[in-house]
Amino acid sequence: MTQDALQVHLDRLRAKFAAGLPQMLAEAEALLAALRAGDGEALTGLRFIVHRLNGTGGTMGFAALSSAAAALEERLDACSRAGGVGEDLAAIAEGLAAVKAAA
Repeated sequence: MTQDALQVHLDRLRAKFAAGLPQMLAEAEALLAALRAGDGEALTGLRFIVHRLNGTGGTMGFAALSSAAAALEERLDACSRAGGVGEDLAAIAEGLAAVKAAA
């Protein structure tokens, strides 16, 4: 694959990732709402989406998105280790707002 062909391929992947961001962020918002309603299982789903935003965002060159998602992922991991969101719900919502702003 030539350098130009590789760049075209990477640009397509970035565009596809960017096009999928609104859906992923909407899913994250829905999971946050479920957490607020007391659904502890939503923590796992939210962490999965945030993990994807962190990793794929970084790979695709969305550094600010990846950084915001990494911070939120750390908080979600701490909640998982603690057995639930407890008093962290407001901080999780703020973290998701930062992720959305970076997107």
